[in-house]
Formats: sequence, C-alpha cells, structure tokens
Amino acid sequence: MKIEVGYFPKRYYSSKPDISGFFPFALDGETKYVFDISGFYLPESNDEFIPSWMTNVKAFPIYFCAGVSNFWQEEFEEECATANIRYHCIGNTKDHSVLVSEIENEKQLKEIFPFFIKLGASNDLVLWSSNKNVFSLEEREWTGVYEGGIRKAVVVTMEADTSIFWIGYDGHSITTISNQSQFSTYEKITQTFPEFVIPNFFKFAEPDLM
Repeated sequence: MKIEVGYFPKRYYSSKPDISGFFPFALDGETKYVFDISGFYLPESNDEFIPSWMTNVKAFPIYFCAGVSNFWQEEFEEECATANIRYHCIGNTKDHSVLVSEIENEKQLKEIFPFFIKLGASNDLVLWSSNKNVFSLEEREWTGVYEGGIRKAVVVTMEADTSIFWIGYDGHSITTISNQSQFSTYEKITQTFPEFVIPNFFKFAEPDLM
C-alpha cells in the first residue's frame, strides 16, 4: 500500500474550527506535530492499515468522536451492539448527534471502522484520540465560511501525550495532530507503519501570506 506523508506548515491550519478547512473542530493547547497521510482513498484502502497502525503506536483504548445524522443513527447503534462498544452522546440537534465511543482493542476497531469510513468519506466529522477521551462540545468562534460566528464545535484538548487522527475530506487522507515524540520526524512516523505500507515523503508548499 503506497501512501504519502507530509507535515502541514503552521499557516495551513487554525486552532479555531473551520467547516471546510483545517480543521472542522477546535484545538485547545499546544500542537507540536501535524502531518497528513494521503495518496489513497480510504474506502478502497487495505482494511488492515488503520487497525494495525493503531496497535503499533499503542493507541488503545481509542476514543472516536463522530457526527452521526439520524440517517446513520440506527446502523451506528447496531454496529456498537454487535462489537460490544460503549458510547455516549455529548450533544445533539433534531437531526444530528455527536457521539463518543470507546474502542478497547484491535478486534473492535476492525468491526466498527468500516462504518466510520463511510461517515468520514461522506464528509461527516470523524476523529479519534489515543489512550484518553479529549473531546467536548462547546460554543466557539469559527473561522472560514462562518468567520466570526459563535457556534457549537467539537473541541479537542491537546495534552502532553495526546494524539488525534481525523478522516479528511472525501476520505482521501488522514491527518494526525500529536504531541507524542514517536511522530516528531518523518523517519519515526514511518517506523510505526505496518510492513505492507510503502511511504513517500511529501513536502507541502508554504501558503501565500494574505
């Protein structure tokens, strides 16, 4: 499986949520390493990639935070029941819920991740954290399309040993935001991948200053 890995320049992203930018959630705290994994389409990628990678980086338990519409709600509940996965709601509207689920091991992840891929590839919010639940729902100032507006947003609280992973737009990438040293260099990142993954370094161009 061939992939590309590149660090985001700091001007690529904001700590404020951006509905169509980087990122559609808010970041609280320091973010040392932000990199993108791309060059694949997640619904058609190797099923073992993410479960094996999460095992390699000792991510379990994993906490998924997902925006689940009423259309997907029943399927989500069935998937969680089948895999014996606990979850709770941190906020909802009449047609949408923000749900946090706890994945204890690789077996559970293999069972539930295809569902999360469907959500993420449909541009519903799907992100997860390693080892601890770092998600909340709060009123925040947005940037981008909602520039200056105050709206509810998923907030990620970055701590000293925190890593989060987000399924990018249309399912064509996974972005990692981390304070863990195992992601501090390209060489260290590649050492965490499963053996069947063939990485290539990609350098993002610095965005023009406005």
